[in-house]
Amino acid sequence: MGRFFRILGMSIAIVAILAGALGALYFVGKSKFNPAPPDTSYPPPADAREAQRQDIDYFGKLVAIDRAYSPEARAQAERRLEALADGPVLDRGHLRVALMRITALADNGHTSLHSKKPTRPAILPIRLAAFSDGIFVMRTAPGNADLLGAQVVAIDGHPLEEVIRKLEELRGGTEPWRRDYAQWVLNSSEILYGLGIAPAPDRSTWTFRTRTGGTATRTLAGAQPGYDDPAPDIWRWSSPEPVKDDKQRWAAFTPPDWKAPLTLEEPDKLFRAAHVPGSCAMLVQLRANAGDGIGAFLKATEAEIAASKPCAVILDNRVNGGGDYTNTSGFASRLPSLARHIYVLTGPETFSAGITTTVFVKQASAPGQTVLLGEGVGDRLTFWAEGGEGCLPHAPFCFRYATGMHDYAHACRDWNKCFWLNWLYPARTDDLKPAETIHMAFADYLAGRDPAFDRALALTAKIGGAVH
Repeated sequence: MGRFFRILGMSIAIVAILAGALGALYFVGKSKFNPAPPDTSYPPPADAREAQRQDIDYFGKLVAIDRAYSPEARAQAERRLEALADGPVLDRGHLRVALMRITALADNGHTSLHSKKPTRPAILPIRLAAFSDGIFVMRTAPGNADLLGAQVVAIDGHPLEEVIRKLEELRGGTEPWRRDYAQWVLNSSEILYGLGIAPAPDRSTWTFRTRTGGTATRTLAGAQPGYDDPAPDIWRWSSPEPVKDDKQRWAAFTPPDWKAPLTLEEPDKLFRAAHVPGSCAMLVQLRANAGDGIGAFLKATEAEIAASKPCAVILDNRVNGGGDYTNTSGFASRLPSLARHIYVLTGPETFSAGITTTVFVKQASAPGQTVLLGEGVGDRLTFWAEGGEGCLPHAPFCFRYATGMHDYAHACRDWNKCFWLNWLYPARTDDLKPAETIHMAFADYLAGRDPAFDRALALTAKIGGAVH
Protein backbone atom coordinates (compact mmCIF):
# COMPACT_ATOMS: atom_id res chain seq x y z
CA MET A 1 0.00 0.00 0.00
CA GLY A 2 2.86 2.35 0.83
CA ARG A 3 4.37 1.75 -2.60
CA PHE A 4 1.00 2.62 -4.19
CA PHE A 5 0.81 5.94 -2.37
CA ARG A 6 4.42 6.76 -3.28
CA ILE A 7 3.64 6.15 -6.95
CA LEU A 8 0.40 8.15 -6.65
CA GLY A 9 2.27 10.99 -5.00
CA MET A 10 4.93 10.98 -7.70
CA SER A 11 2.25 10.96 -10.41
CA ILE A 12 0.46 13.90 -8.83
CA ALA A 13 3.75 15.77 -8.54
CA ILE A 14 4.60 15.11 -12.19
CA VAL A 15 1.14 16.27 -13.28
CA ALA A 16 1.50 19.39 -11.14
CA ILE A 17 4.93 20.13 -12.61
CA LEU A 18 3.65 19.65 -16.16
CA ALA A 19 0.62 21.83 -15.46
CA GLY A 20 2.86 24.49 -13.98
CA ALA A 21 5.22 24.31 -16.95
CA LEU A 22 2.36 24.57 -19.43
CA GLY A 23 0.89 27.46 -17.46
CA ALA A 24 4.22 29.25 -17.46
CA LEU A 25 4.65 28.58 -21.18
CA TYR A 26 1.19 30.00 -21.86
CA PHE A 27 1.94 33.09 -19.78
CA VAL A 28 5.27 33.65 -21.55
CA GLY A 29 3.66 33.15 -24.96
CA LYS A 30 0.80 35.48 -24.11
CA SER A 31 3.19 38.17 -22.96
CA LYS A 32 5.35 37.70 -26.03
CA PHE A 33 2.72 37.56 -28.76
CA ASN A 34 -0.09 39.57 -27.17
CA PRO A 35 1.72 42.21 -25.12
CA ALA A 36 -0.33 44.82 -23.32
CA PRO A 37 0.00 48.39 -24.59
CA PRO A 38 2.12 50.85 -22.62
CA ASP A 39 0.62 52.93 -19.85
CA THR A 40 -1.11 56.08 -21.11
CA SER A 41 -0.48 58.19 -18.01
CA TYR A 42 0.58 61.67 -18.99
CA PRO A 43 0.20 64.92 -17.08
CA PRO A 44 -2.78 67.03 -18.16
CA PRO A 45 -1.69 68.93 -21.30
CA ALA A 46 -1.47 72.68 -21.07
CA ASP A 47 -2.72 73.20 -24.61
CA ALA A 48 -3.49 71.45 -27.92
CA ARG A 49 0.18 71.42 -28.92
CA GLU A 50 1.22 69.57 -25.78
CA ALA A 51 -1.70 67.14 -26.20
CA GLN A 52 -0.53 66.35 -29.72
CA ARG A 53 3.03 65.84 -28.54
CA GLN A 54 1.81 63.38 -25.92
CA ASP A 55 -0.14 61.51 -28.60
CA ILE A 56 2.90 61.36 -30.86
CA ASP A 57 5.11 60.19 -28.01
CA TYR A 58 2.67 57.42 -27.18
CA PHE A 59 2.27 56.47 -30.83
CA GLY A 60 6.04 56.03 -30.97
CA LYS A 61 5.86 53.62 -28.04
CA LEU A 62 3.26 51.56 -29.89
CA VAL A 63 5.33 51.52 -33.07
CA ALA A 64 8.27 50.26 -31.01
CA ILE A 65 6.24 47.17 -30.04
CA ASP A 66 5.36 46.27 -33.64
CA ARG A 67 7.93 43.82 -35.04
CA ALA A 68 7.05 44.12 -38.72
CA TYR A 69 9.10 47.29 -39.28
CA SER A 70 12.47 46.77 -40.91
CA PRO A 71 15.37 48.69 -39.30
CA GLU A 72 15.25 51.22 -42.15
CA ALA A 73 11.48 51.64 -41.92
CA ARG A 74 11.66 52.02 -38.14
CA ALA A 75 14.29 54.73 -38.46
CA GLN A 76 12.13 56.53 -41.01
CA ALA A 77 9.09 56.23 -38.71
CA GLU A 78 11.07 57.75 -35.86
CA ARG A 79 12.18 60.66 -38.03
CA ARG A 80 8.62 61.34 -39.12
CA LEU A 81 7.40 61.24 -35.54
CA GLU A 82 10.08 63.72 -34.50
CA ALA A 83 9.01 66.04 -37.31
CA LEU A 84 5.37 65.76 -36.25
CA ALA A 85 6.28 66.54 -32.64
CA ASP A 86 8.11 69.69 -33.72
CA GLY A 87 5.47 70.69 -36.26
CA PRO A 88 2.18 72.60 -35.99
CA VAL A 89 -0.98 71.28 -34.40
CA LEU A 90 -2.89 69.26 -36.97
CA ASP A 91 -6.62 68.84 -37.33
CA ARG A 92 -8.07 65.35 -37.04
CA GLY A 93 -8.00 64.56 -40.76
CA HIS A 94 -4.39 65.57 -41.33
CA LEU A 95 -3.17 63.90 -38.12
CA ARG A 96 -4.97 60.69 -39.06
CA VAL A 97 -3.32 60.62 -42.49
CA ALA A 98 0.13 61.47 -41.06
CA LEU A 99 -0.12 58.56 -38.60
CA MET A 100 -1.47 56.25 -41.30
CA ARG A 101 1.58 57.00 -43.44
CA ILE A 102 3.84 56.02 -40.56
CA THR A 103 1.79 52.88 -39.96
CA ALA A 104 2.15 51.93 -43.62
CA LEU A 105 5.95 51.96 -43.31
CA ALA A 106 5.69 48.55 -41.60
CA ASP A 107 4.64 47.17 -45.01
CA ASN A 108 2.50 44.68 -43.12
CA GLY A 109 -1.19 44.08 -43.71
CA HIS A 110 -2.01 43.51 -40.04
CA THR A 111 -0.31 46.68 -38.77
CA SER A 112 -3.03 49.31 -38.88
CA LEU A 113 -4.55 52.50 -37.55
CA HIS A 114 -8.24 52.71 -36.75
CA SER A 115 -10.70 54.93 -34.93
CA LYS A 116 -11.19 54.98 -31.19
CA LYS A 117 -14.74 54.74 -29.96
CA PRO A 118 -16.94 56.73 -30.42
CA THR A 119 -15.28 58.62 -33.31
CA ARG A 120 -15.15 57.46 -36.93
CA PRO A 121 -14.02 59.48 -39.94
CA ALA A 122 -16.66 61.45 -41.80
CA ILE A 123 -17.99 59.63 -44.85
CA LEU A 124 -20.04 60.67 -47.86
CA PRO A 125 -23.64 59.55 -48.47
CA ILE A 126 -22.76 56.96 -51.13
CA ARG A 127 -21.64 53.35 -50.96
CA LEU A 128 -19.42 51.85 -53.61
CA ALA A 129 -18.42 48.51 -55.10
CA ALA A 130 -15.22 47.80 -57.00
CA PHE A 131 -15.02 45.81 -60.22
CA SER A 132 -12.17 45.11 -62.60
CA ASP A 133 -13.23 47.99 -64.84
CA GLY A 134 -14.03 50.63 -62.25
CA ILE A 135 -15.80 51.70 -59.07
CA PHE A 136 -19.56 52.08 -59.17
CA VAL A 137 -22.24 53.58 -56.92
CA MET A 138 -24.36 50.89 -55.27
CA ARG A 139 -26.14 52.84 -52.50
CA THR A 140 -27.07 56.48 -52.01
CA ALA A 141 -28.82 58.54 -49.41
CA PRO A 142 -32.12 60.15 -50.45
CA GLY A 143 -31.59 62.90 -53.00
CA ASN A 144 -28.81 61.18 -54.94
CA ALA A 145 -30.64 58.16 -56.31
CA ASP A 146 -29.91 59.31 -59.86
CA LEU A 147 -26.30 58.30 -59.22
CA LEU A 148 -27.10 54.63 -58.68
CA GLY A 149 -25.06 52.47 -61.03
CA ALA A 150 -22.87 55.41 -62.06
CA GLN A 151 -19.12 54.99 -62.42
CA VAL A 152 -16.75 57.19 -60.41
CA VAL A 153 -14.50 59.20 -62.74
CA ALA A 154 -12.84 61.90 -60.61
CA ILE A 155 -12.80 63.33 -57.09
CA ASP A 156 -12.32 67.04 -56.50
CA GLY A 157 -10.74 67.40 -59.93
CA HIS A 158 -8.32 64.49 -59.46
CA PRO A 159 -8.62 61.42 -61.70
CA LEU A 160 -9.89 58.44 -59.75
CA GLU A 161 -6.75 56.36 -60.28
CA GLU A 162 -4.61 59.17 -58.86
CA VAL A 163 -6.75 59.26 -55.72
CA ILE A 164 -6.57 55.48 -55.35
CA ARG A 165 -2.77 55.57 -55.60
CA LYS A 166 -2.56 58.17 -52.84
CA LEU A 167 -4.89 56.18 -50.60
CA GLU A 168 -2.79 53.07 -51.16
CA GLU A 169 0.09 54.87 -49.44
CA LEU A 170 -1.87 54.80 -46.18
CA ARG A 171 -1.76 51.04 -45.65
CA GLY A 172 1.01 48.46 -45.66
CA GLY A 173 1.02 45.02 -47.26
CA THR A 174 0.64 43.77 -50.80
CA GLU A 175 -0.58 45.97 -53.63
CA PRO A 176 -3.94 44.13 -53.97
CA TRP A 177 -4.55 44.47 -50.22
CA ARG A 178 -3.66 48.17 -50.23
CA ARG A 179 -5.86 48.78 -53.25
CA ASP A 180 -8.78 46.99 -51.62
CA TYR A 181 -8.34 49.17 -48.54
CA ALA A 182 -8.13 52.32 -50.68
CA GLN A 183 -11.40 51.43 -52.37
CA TRP A 184 -13.03 50.80 -48.98
CA VAL A 185 -12.11 54.22 -47.53
CA LEU A 186 -12.58 56.11 -50.80
CA ASN A 187 -15.86 57.65 -49.65
CA SER A 188 -14.36 59.17 -46.48
CA SER A 189 -14.30 62.92 -46.97
CA GLU A 190 -12.18 63.27 -43.83
CA ILE A 191 -9.41 61.03 -45.16
CA LEU A 192 -9.61 62.67 -48.58
CA TYR A 193 -9.22 66.03 -46.83
CA GLY A 194 -6.23 64.77 -44.83
CA LEU A 195 -4.66 63.66 -48.12
CA GLY A 196 -5.10 67.10 -49.64
CA ILE A 197 -7.76 65.92 -52.11
CA ALA A 198 -11.01 67.26 -50.64
CA PRO A 199 -11.28 70.95 -49.69
CA ALA A 200 -12.90 70.23 -46.30
CA PRO A 201 -13.34 67.23 -43.99
CA ASP A 202 -17.09 67.22 -44.60
CA ARG A 203 -17.31 68.05 -48.31
CA SER A 204 -16.10 66.57 -51.58
CA THR A 205 -17.07 67.02 -55.23
CA TRP A 206 -17.26 63.91 -57.36
CA THR A 207 -17.64 63.35 -61.09
CA PHE A 208 -19.55 60.35 -62.41
CA ARG A 209 -20.31 58.67 -65.70
CA THR A 210 -24.00 57.91 -65.45
CA ARG A 211 -25.85 54.82 -66.64
CA THR A 212 -27.07 56.78 -69.67
CA GLY A 213 -23.50 57.69 -70.69
CA GLY A 214 -23.62 61.28 -69.52
CA THR A 215 -21.48 63.08 -66.95
CA ALA A 216 -22.70 64.25 -63.56
CA THR A 217 -20.80 66.34 -61.01
CA ARG A 218 -22.08 66.40 -57.46
CA THR A 219 -20.86 68.03 -54.25
CA LEU A 220 -21.50 65.58 -51.43
CA ALA A 221 -21.66 66.39 -47.73
CA GLY A 222 -19.80 64.09 -45.36
CA ALA A 223 -21.00 63.19 -41.89
CA GLN A 224 -19.57 61.19 -39.03
CA PRO A 225 -21.37 57.86 -38.69
CA GLY A 226 -22.20 56.29 -35.38
CA TYR A 227 -19.40 54.09 -34.10
CA ASP A 228 -21.71 51.06 -34.04
CA ASP A 229 -23.20 51.70 -37.49
CA PRO A 230 -22.37 48.84 -39.88
CA ALA A 231 -19.12 49.25 -41.79
CA PRO A 232 -18.96 46.14 -43.96
CA ASP A 233 -16.21 45.31 -46.40
CA ILE A 234 -16.63 46.84 -49.83
CA TRP A 235 -17.81 43.56 -51.42
CA ARG A 236 -21.00 43.68 -49.30
CA TRP A 237 -22.37 46.67 -51.21
CA SER A 238 -22.58 44.48 -54.33
CA SER A 239 -25.77 43.03 -52.93
CA PRO A 240 -28.87 45.26 -52.95
CA GLU A 241 -30.17 43.50 -49.85
CA PRO A 242 -30.29 45.73 -46.74
CA VAL A 243 -27.22 45.39 -44.55
CA LYS A 244 -27.96 43.82 -41.20
CA ASP A 245 -28.49 46.41 -38.43
CA ASP A 246 -28.16 49.30 -40.88
CA LYS A 247 -30.72 51.94 -39.89
CA GLN A 248 -30.02 54.14 -42.92
CA ARG A 249 -32.73 54.31 -45.55
CA TRP A 250 -30.50 53.87 -48.54
CA ALA A 251 -31.60 53.57 -52.13
CA ALA A 252 -29.93 50.48 -53.62
CA PHE A 253 -28.87 49.79 -57.19
CA THR A 254 -30.66 46.77 -58.65
CA PRO A 255 -30.28 46.11 -62.38
CA PRO A 256 -33.53 45.32 -64.23
CA ASP A 257 -34.51 41.64 -63.94
CA TRP A 258 -31.36 41.04 -61.91
CA LYS A 259 -30.86 37.76 -60.06
CA ALA A 260 -28.00 37.40 -57.63
CA PRO A 261 -25.54 34.62 -58.38
CA LEU A 262 -25.56 31.83 -55.80
CA THR A 263 -22.36 33.15 -54.25
CA LEU A 264 -23.95 36.53 -53.46
CA GLU A 265 -27.12 35.17 -51.89
CA GLU A 266 -27.64 35.57 -48.12
CA PRO A 267 -24.83 38.17 -47.97
CA ASP A 268 -24.97 38.66 -44.21
CA LYS A 269 -24.37 34.98 -43.44
CA LEU A 270 -20.77 34.43 -42.40
CA PHE A 271 -20.76 30.82 -43.57
CA ARG A 272 -23.10 28.79 -45.73
CA ALA A 273 -23.23 25.63 -47.83
CA ALA A 274 -25.47 24.53 -50.68
CA HIS A 275 -25.68 21.96 -53.44
CA VAL A 276 -25.38 23.85 -56.72
CA PRO A 277 -28.56 23.52 -58.81
CA GLY A 278 -27.90 21.74 -62.10
CA SER A 279 -24.47 20.58 -60.99
CA CYS A 280 -22.91 17.74 -59.05
CA ALA A 281 -20.83 20.27 -57.09
CA MET A 282 -21.34 21.63 -53.59
CA LEU A 283 -20.62 25.23 -52.63
CA VAL A 284 -19.09 26.00 -49.24
CA GLN A 285 -18.65 29.68 -48.38
CA LEU A 286 -16.51 31.03 -45.55
CA ARG A 287 -16.83 34.78 -45.19
CA ALA A 288 -14.99 34.70 -41.86
CA ASN A 289 -12.95 32.28 -39.78
CA ALA A 290 -14.90 32.99 -36.64
CA GLY A 291 -18.46 33.64 -35.51
CA ASP A 292 -21.24 32.04 -33.54
CA GLY A 293 -21.96 28.55 -34.75
CA ILE A 294 -18.94 28.07 -37.00
CA GLY A 295 -18.01 24.79 -35.31
CA ALA A 296 -21.49 23.33 -35.72
CA PHE A 297 -21.65 24.56 -39.31
CA LEU A 298 -18.38 22.92 -40.29
CA LYS A 299 -19.32 19.67 -38.56
CA ALA A 300 -22.67 19.54 -40.36
CA THR A 301 -21.09 20.49 -43.70
CA GLU A 302 -18.45 17.82 -43.37
CA ALA A 303 -21.14 15.22 -42.64
CA GLU A 304 -23.16 16.36 -45.65
CA ILE A 305 -20.16 16.12 -47.97
CA ALA A 306 -19.39 12.62 -46.68
CA ALA A 307 -23.00 11.53 -47.13
CA SER A 308 -23.83 13.13 -50.49
CA LYS A 309 -20.39 12.67 -52.10
CA PRO A 310 -20.46 15.67 -54.48
CA CYS A 311 -18.20 15.36 -57.50
CA ALA A 312 -16.47 18.59 -56.44
CA VAL A 313 -16.46 21.10 -53.61
CA ILE A 314 -16.17 24.79 -54.46
CA LEU A 315 -14.76 26.53 -51.41
CA ASP A 316 -15.47 30.25 -51.76
CA ASN A 317 -12.87 31.88 -49.53
CA ARG A 318 -12.70 35.21 -51.38
CA VAL A 319 -13.96 37.46 -48.59
CA ASN A 320 -12.70 35.44 -45.63
CA GLY A 321 -10.84 38.17 -43.80
CA GLY A 322 -9.71 35.87 -41.01
CA GLY A 323 -10.43 35.25 -37.37
CA ASP A 324 -9.16 32.05 -35.77
CA TYR A 325 -7.61 29.39 -37.97
CA THR A 326 -8.03 26.73 -35.27
CA ASN A 327 -11.76 26.88 -36.06
CA THR A 328 -11.24 25.67 -39.63
CA SER A 329 -8.00 23.68 -39.47
CA GLY A 330 -9.69 20.30 -38.99
CA PHE A 331 -12.33 20.80 -41.66
CA ALA A 332 -9.86 22.24 -44.18
CA SER A 333 -7.32 19.47 -43.60
CA ARG A 334 -9.91 16.71 -43.95
CA LEU A 335 -11.67 18.19 -46.98
CA PRO A 336 -9.31 16.57 -49.53
CA SER A 337 -10.17 13.14 -48.08
CA LEU A 338 -13.88 13.85 -48.65
CA ALA A 339 -13.86 15.39 -52.13
CA ARG A 340 -11.82 14.24 -55.13
CA HIS A 341 -11.90 17.69 -56.71
CA ILE A 342 -11.71 21.00 -54.87
CA TYR A 343 -11.84 24.48 -56.34
CA VAL A 344 -10.84 27.23 -53.92
CA LEU A 345 -11.90 30.77 -54.89
CA THR A 346 -9.57 33.45 -53.52
CA GLY A 347 -9.14 37.22 -53.78
CA PRO A 348 -7.53 40.26 -52.13
CA GLU A 349 -9.90 39.98 -49.17
CA THR A 350 -8.71 36.43 -48.47
CA PHE A 351 -6.62 37.49 -45.50
CA SER A 352 -5.02 36.33 -42.26
CA ALA A 353 -6.72 33.11 -41.07
CA GLY A 354 -8.52 33.05 -44.41
CA ILE A 355 -5.11 32.52 -46.01
CA THR A 356 -4.19 29.89 -43.43
CA THR A 357 -7.39 27.98 -44.21
CA THR A 358 -6.51 27.99 -47.91
CA VAL A 359 -3.05 26.64 -47.09
CA PHE A 360 -4.53 23.87 -44.91
CA VAL A 361 -6.61 22.64 -47.86
CA LYS A 362 -3.79 22.82 -50.37
CA GLN A 363 -1.17 21.09 -48.23
CA ALA A 364 -3.52 18.18 -47.49
CA SER A 365 -4.32 17.67 -51.18
CA ALA A 366 -2.79 15.35 -53.70
CA PRO A 367 -1.07 17.03 -56.68
CA GLY A 368 -3.71 18.65 -58.89
CA GLN A 369 -6.56 17.84 -56.50
CA THR A 370 -7.07 21.42 -55.33
CA VAL A 371 -7.20 24.22 -57.89
CA LEU A 372 -7.18 27.92 -56.96
CA LEU A 373 -9.28 30.28 -59.07
CA GLY A 374 -9.92 34.01 -58.94
CA GLU A 375 -7.39 36.57 -57.73
CA GLY A 376 -4.35 36.38 -55.47
CA VAL A 377 -4.83 36.41 -51.71
CA GLY A 378 -4.42 39.60 -49.71
CA ASP A 379 -1.03 38.97 -48.12
CA ARG A 380 2.33 37.34 -48.61
CA LEU A 381 3.09 33.86 -47.32
CA THR A 382 5.26 35.45 -44.63
CA PHE A 383 3.68 38.16 -42.50
CA TRP A 384 3.37 39.45 -38.94
CA ALA A 385 0.12 39.15 -36.99
CA GLU A 386 -1.07 38.54 -33.39
CA GLY A 387 -0.14 41.48 -31.13
CA GLY A 388 -2.63 43.93 -29.65
CA GLU A 389 -3.62 47.57 -29.78
CA GLY A 390 -3.22 50.79 -27.90
CA CYS A 391 -5.25 54.00 -28.17
CA LEU A 392 -3.79 57.49 -28.00
CA PRO A 393 -4.49 59.49 -24.85
CA HIS A 394 -6.15 62.40 -26.68
CA ALA A 395 -6.66 61.96 -30.45
CA PRO A 396 -9.35 59.40 -31.36
CA PHE A 397 -7.00 56.84 -32.93
CA CYS A 398 -5.80 53.36 -32.02
CA PHE A 399 -2.78 51.52 -33.38
CA ARG A 400 -2.80 47.78 -33.90
CA TYR A 401 0.70 46.32 -33.57
CA ALA A 402 1.87 42.91 -34.81
CA THR A 403 4.30 40.72 -32.87
CA GLY A 404 4.12 37.13 -34.16
CA MET A 405 5.55 35.90 -37.46
CA HIS A 406 3.62 33.51 -39.69
CA ASP A 407 5.66 31.84 -42.42
CA TYR A 408 3.74 29.49 -44.68
CA ALA A 409 6.53 29.20 -47.25
CA HIS A 410 9.25 27.88 -44.94
CA ALA A 411 9.66 25.94 -41.72
CA CYS A 412 9.59 28.75 -39.15
CA ARG A 413 11.79 27.65 -36.26
CA ASP A 414 12.92 30.91 -34.69
CA TRP A 415 11.20 30.77 -31.28
CA ASN A 416 11.76 34.49 -30.82
CA LYS A 417 9.84 35.46 -33.97
CA CYS A 418 7.59 32.60 -35.06
CA PHE A 419 4.12 32.37 -33.55
CA TRP A 420 4.32 29.26 -31.37
CA LEU A 421 0.79 28.01 -32.07
CA ASN A 422 1.80 27.46 -35.70
CA TRP A 423 4.00 24.58 -34.55
CA LEU A 424 0.85 22.77 -33.41
CA TYR A 425 -1.02 23.73 -36.59
CA PRO A 426 1.64 23.57 -39.31
CA ALA A 427 0.70 25.16 -42.62
CA ARG A 428 3.03 25.10 -45.60
CA THR A 429 2.80 25.71 -49.34
CA ASP A 430 5.01 26.87 -52.16
CA ASP A 431 2.57 29.52 -53.38
CA LEU A 432 -1.09 30.52 -53.52
CA LYS A 433 -1.11 31.90 -57.03
CA PRO A 434 -4.40 31.04 -58.76
CA ALA A 435 -4.20 28.53 -61.59
CA GLU A 436 -6.42 30.97 -63.50
CA THR A 437 -6.70 34.66 -62.67
CA ILE A 438 -10.33 35.66 -63.06
CA HIS A 439 -11.81 39.11 -62.46
CA MET A 440 -15.38 40.32 -62.28
CA ALA A 441 -16.31 43.24 -64.51
CA PHE A 442 -19.34 45.45 -63.99
CA ALA A 443 -20.97 43.87 -67.05
CA ASP A 444 -20.67 40.47 -65.33
CA TYR A 445 -22.42 41.88 -62.30
CA LEU A 446 -25.20 43.39 -64.38
CA ALA A 447 -25.77 39.99 -65.98
CA GLY A 448 -25.82 38.20 -62.61
CA ARG A 449 -22.62 36.32 -63.39
CA ASP A 450 -19.79 35.36 -61.05
CA PRO A 451 -16.93 34.50 -63.45
CA ALA A 452 -14.69 32.68 -60.94
CA PHE A 453 -17.57 30.58 -59.63
CA ASP A 454 -18.81 29.95 -63.17
CA ARG A 455 -15.35 28.77 -64.18
CA ALA A 456 -15.29 26.33 -61.25
CA LEU A 457 -18.67 24.98 -62.43
CA ALA A 458 -17.36 24.63 -65.98
CA LEU A 459 -14.37 22.64 -64.74
CA THR A 460 -16.70 20.55 -62.61
CA ALA A 461 -18.81 19.75 -65.67
CA LYS A 462 -15.74 18.35 -67.40
CA ILE A 463 -15.15 15.78 -64.67
CA GLY A 464 -18.77 14.60 -64.87
CA GLY A 465 -20.86 13.07 -62.10
CA ALA A 466 -24.41 12.93 -60.88
CA VAL A 467 -26.49 16.09 -61.07
CA HIS A 468 -28.42 17.14 -57.97
